[in-house]
Amino acid sequence: MNIPLSQLPGRNQLVTDYISHFDKVSHFYNGDFRASDKFLTRASKIKQRDLPLVKLVPILKEQNQRFGGDLPTFEKIDWLLERRACAVVTGQQTGLFGGPLFTLYKALTTIKLADRLNRNCEGCYVPVFWLASDDHDFREVNHIHVLDKNNQPVRVTYNGHPANSKIPVANVAIEDEINDLIQQLEELTHPSDFKQDVLTQLADSYSPGTTFPLAFGKWLMALLRPFGIIIIDASDPRIKALGRVLFEKEIVDASPSSRAASETSAALLSQGYHNQVQLSGNFLNLFYAENDRESIAVNGDTFVLKRSNRQLTKPELLERLQTNPEFFSPNVLLRPLYQDTLLPTIAYVSGPSEGAYYAQMKGIYAAFDLPMPIIYPRKSLTLLEHKIEKVLDHYNLGVPDFWCDVEELVTQIAKASLPDNLEAGIEDAAKTVSERMQALEGLVVKIDPTLADFVKNSSGRILGQIEGIEKKVLQAYKKRNDVLRQQLYKASHSLYPNNQLQERQLNIVPYLFKHGFSFIDQLYEAMDVSSFDHQIVQL
Repeated sequence: MNIPLSQLPGRNQLVTDYISHFDKVSHFYNGDFRASDKFLTRASKIKQRDLPLVKLVPILKEQNQRFGGDLPTFEKIDWLLERRACAVVTGQQTGLFGGPLFTLYKALTTIKLADRLNRNCEGCYVPVFWLASDDHDFREVNHIHVLDKNNQPVRVTYNGHPANSKIPVANVAIEDEINDLIQQLEELTHPSDFKQDVLTQLADSYSPGTTFPLAFGKWLMALLRPFGIIIIDASDPRIKALGRVLFEKEIVDASPSSRAASETSAALLSQGYHNQVQLSGNFLNLFYAENDRESIAVNGDTFVLKRSNRQLTKPELLERLQTNPEFFSPNVLLRPLYQDTLLPTIAYVSGPSEGAYYAQMKGIYAAFDLPMPIIYPRKSLTLLEHKIEKVLDHYNLGVPDFWCDVEELVTQIAKASLPDNLEAGIEDAAKTVSERMQALEGLVVKIDPTLADFVKNSSGRILGQIEGIEKKVLQAYKKRNDVLRQQLYKASHSLYPNNQLQERQLNIVPYLFKHGFSFIDQLYEAMDVSSFDHQIVQL
């Protein structure tokens, strides 16, 4: 069951055109994601690139050993060198317990696209998940949402680290509080056959003393181990050293990325699109994080670290880059280039926001003489459980009907259920009053024209009273039909929790409690990554 992406709430026009009318925006990107020949052309060029794979591959093996990778992953890492494999890449912040469902969907889309390319195209393709561990906004990764035993959305938050801290997440070590959160997940949800196994694996991944990126990587690997996904933690100082050439050019040329992005952003605005990334003038697209993360302002030949107000000359900043590359991290506009400086990236699997900001980046890739990857939309899903599907069937509703204020939906259904003669009687009363008052107004103004407004206001008050009768009847009807309200709210919490798409709110863990780790295989089989509509997966 599919729903056109244009019907999704909050969808922006640029992303809609990218998926449905690629010709309108093709000049902002580097190849049609639907065209197999584009992948073949790109693959031949990528294999000719001079990449630091001899140094990168041993680091990847070491990292994926720590994450708990198995033979399929190490085999694919070897393919990067032995078979000059191309990489299908995605990435995400290292959210608590894996973050929202869409993080898993990005990974599965990446795996499935790589598998499809291996079957249908010449060459070799491997799936890579890039941990955005340099991110410093801990408020975005310190929580998840789950449905409790009463089907109410509950936020589960890790408070073992200050939410407003500017320390990169890569440096955040997990405290003992994590055990309380795992216990909270157990208490919030119903017993099930698979629950203990899932909790055990979750506790093994998110153990005290582990950093957030390592815990996330271990959990993701536990879910996807049989698929041979390669996970890369780019905050590793050794990997930062391999990407140093990119950061050096950004410093030496005083942010060529900003100048290139500015031109493209102006072109987007001129065509009626928005800029996903708002540009800040006179700043590098780099952060400096010896301690807290700081923006780097350009002031002639001097660079200013904004939080501390320290000033560094260009030679001083370059010296720090040489000696401590781990202190530097790219922002949103330079991060993809850091990734593609290291990896033979043929495609990047993006969410809607990423797909929008990649439209600002073609010029940046050109400025750094790097090939821009093909941008492939991640699969968008809603999981429809059987008990929720029964509610939809009973009221003849579809999933999109819940992408609104659920109280409005309750009102619509209650109103449709009222006796026909009652609604007709209310409408007839309003029509009769309106007609009689208009006739009365005609008589009154003949006697005194100044009374026209008085008659109109009186008519409005009477019609308002009739409308109030209808509202009171509806309220009484909805109150009598508590089952209707409860069932629709239950469905809404599952399909559109907190007035957000399910994939952006709920976490995978409760689904694993119900269905076990084999649920990941079911998702993989159900996902149709060749279709770019929103897909309803019936459970």
